[in-house]
Amino acid sequence: MSYSLVEALLRPTAVALYGASNDPKKNTGRPQRFLKAHGYPGRVVPINPNRETVQGEKAYAKAVDAPPGIEQALIMVPKLAVLNAVEDCAAAGVKVATIYSDGFAETGVEGLALQEEIVAIAKASGMRIAGPNSMGSIDLNTPMTLSINAILEMENLPAGNLGVISQSGSMLGALMSRGAARGIGFSSLLSIGNEADLGIPELIEVLVEDRNTEIILLFLEGVRDAEALGKASRYAYDAGKPVIAYKLGRSEVGRELAVSHSGAIAGHDAAIDAFLQNHGILRVEMMETLLELPALVAKSKPSGGNRVAVITTTGGGAAMVVDKLGAAGLELVPASERLLEVLAKNDLNLGEGRLIDLTMAGTREGLYKTALEVLFDDENVDAVVAVVGSSGQFHPQLAVAPIIDAQKTGKPLATFIAPDAPHSLERLRSAGIAAFHTPEACADGVRALLDWKPPLKIPETRKLPTAVKKKLTVNNGPNLDEVAGREILKALGISTTQPVILSGPEAHIPDDLNYPLAVKVISPDLHHKTEAGGVALGIGNKIELHKAMKEVCYSAANYMPEASLLGIMVEPMIDAQAEVLLGFRRDVEAGPIVVLGMGGILAELYKDFSVRLAPINKDIASQMIDEVKGLSLIKGFRNLPKGDCDALANAIASLSSLALDPIVAEAEINPLMVRRDGEGVIAVDALVRLNTR
Repeated sequence: MSYSLVEALLRPTAVALYGASNDPKKNTGRPQRFLKAHGYPGRVVPINPNRETVQGEKAYAKAVDAPPGIEQALIMVPKLAVLNAVEDCAAAGVKVATIYSDGFAETGVEGLALQEEIVAIAKASGMRIAGPNSMGSIDLNTPMTLSINAILEMENLPAGNLGVISQSGSMLGALMSRGAARGIGFSSLLSIGNEADLGIPELIEVLVEDRNTEIILLFLEGVRDAEALGKASRYAYDAGKPVIAYKLGRSEVGRELAVSHSGAIAGHDAAIDAFLQNHGILRVEMMETLLELPALVAKSKPSGGNRVAVITTTGGGAAMVVDKLGAAGLELVPASERLLEVLAKNDLNLGEGRLIDLTMAGTREGLYKTALEVLFDDENVDAVVAVVGSSGQFHPQLAVAPIIDAQKTGKPLATFIAPDAPHSLERLRSAGIAAFHTPEACADGVRALLDWKPPLKIPETRKLPTAVKKKLTVNNGPNLDEVAGREILKALGISTTQPVILSGPEAHIPDDLNYPLAVKVISPDLHHKTEAGGVALGIGNKIELHKAMKEVCYSAANYMPEASLLGIMVEPMIDAQAEVLLGFRRDVEAGPIVVLGMGGILAELYKDFSVRLAPINKDIASQMIDEVKGLSLIKGFRNLPKGDCDALANAIASLSSLALDPIVAEAEINPLMVRRDGEGVIAVDALVRLNTR
């Protein structure tokens, strides 16, 4: 990251305003007024060929006509005039051109072509482009308010150490106003628009290099370059500047692109979760948390665990937090024997619940502080939440002073004050303690912190086995039938059954089959043969088999008349300790992922799964096995026989390596049969879909 880009974007010594209006109330007149009102120390150059002065400043027809040294320009002219403005900026040696104008890639092919032409001109001169559709750049420590955002009407802008990058320009104002109401200040706020040139990854690097930014906040509508975003986030983590993201889209968007069960049980949002966690980014569910979590993160590092102790003097207020923490999957830790002893010495006996409710007795001098100190020293507690009741509104010296006195490094401490208590909240913030306005945001913040992990080590670059690549290249269509899919699995080193292939429902039945059998139609068009009636299980003899062959073919043809039926697959039934679903697919934003869940026809019902970015190694695959609750059955639960978890981990890692060839869109084994420890795993189904080249 060049020093010149950081300075030109955040602290330019001179700025140009293309299309600057003499009317300070117009959108195109606001930036000049804002720069003056907030004390921008640099030079402002209005560019307006129709006026000699704009808002009292000498105006120029072009930037090349103005004195040299302009570092950033805000272009606010109509779309058709933007190209000339960019050419003028390039000729004048401008380092960054921020384009507020719209009508480019977001409008279609013609707009995209114009946008690409603008970027080409900029690159030829070494200039960078922010936007189009960017509402500008704001640096509050300079101050530099090169934006049309109406939030800059505020008289006192809250300067601080939080850097914001937003794909939504209007959200800059929303975050700043909500932050100001909480006494939270920002270093810089950057709107990126179309990301034609400068995108989120490079702007993260800018804020990493910015001396005033300590934590980076992202407002994401989508991930446009997953690889670059991952690298930039790792760079920020290594520099000690955490990245916190609020990502829109916890919905079914993109799920329709996948045909496998793994796409249904672990949809697009689960892939985004895996992507963010993989690169050390904290994800919050609420915009409020995006603002209030940084105080908690600033004093913490990824530590893992999910055990939370909630201490309070108000049972009702704390119950709201406890409820939300439980819903987030966190474990509530009751008072330890040590804490009970300490409280008993102070004539206080707790109930049997997990909430540590000191009641009003907790307001006695020294008691709350002492209880907190015991919790901070408890190795069975990963984080502490202190909930303050009505005393927080009228008696902050009683309510929050013990919390401030007791805080210590090494144990995350979050607070929630049930009533509206601005004075108490301010005292907590001034002491560097995370103070949440709502129980929902408090629980969300604690959950996000405990979910935070260091970036996963990037697997060493490797290649797909030659045998796999050969199997992929000999297939022409996007959908492979199960026979071809199994060949790919075998080339990956994943064992499969050895089926007998019959030509059709009237085919001769061999005499040497080992019953009971499973019967399936073979078709590249039927992704889920069970749903199509194309599968029959537990066939006990030749008579049943002959009948089943006719029935599966009839059902499949009736389900999808246009489907190509290539024959019938007959194979022995397999006994196993567990059936799992193992899938690979490419998410539209997050990239390639591998999914592990409970298998069979109930895979979508249980929603018990683990997701990672692919490819992965065997160690990460073992972590995935640990995360699927249903797989406790193969890990010796209640003395049940163990399954072959080692072979399962190898199969997960092997399937994930399909990420190394972009021709593979998705692949799935459902089910993969996990046999007893030492007996391996066997795939009894295979779905593979390719991208058309």
